[in-house]
Amino acid sequence: MNTRTSVERIRYRFIGHVQHRGFRYACVTCAQKTNVTGWVRNERDGTVTAEVQGSLEGQLAFVRRLTQIVTGFGNTWSIGSEKRIDLVTDEKGFSSRRY
Repeated sequence: MNTRTSVERIRYRFIGHVQHRGFRYACVTCAQKTNVTGWVRNERDGTVTAEVQGSLEGQLAFVRRLTQIVTGFGNTWSIGSEKRIDLVTDEKGFSSRRY
């Protein structure tokens, strides 16, 4: 199996200055540009969670693009954790959710 084209779903937890700075909007924009699906939401503890589904190439492109965009905002942030989770079948697009 080619790992670059196989699809996986990863739950990311972003920490740092990630709320009230356009971080979720940046995630949606990056997802649309990199052809991944999923969602992003603010958490009550000040972190942001995103579930991103796509190829390894798409996952890497999403994180790379997000790093470029959000760093331009002057945000200090990092990926607090990554966890592979079950795929969601028939998912369309990428959305911003509320907690």
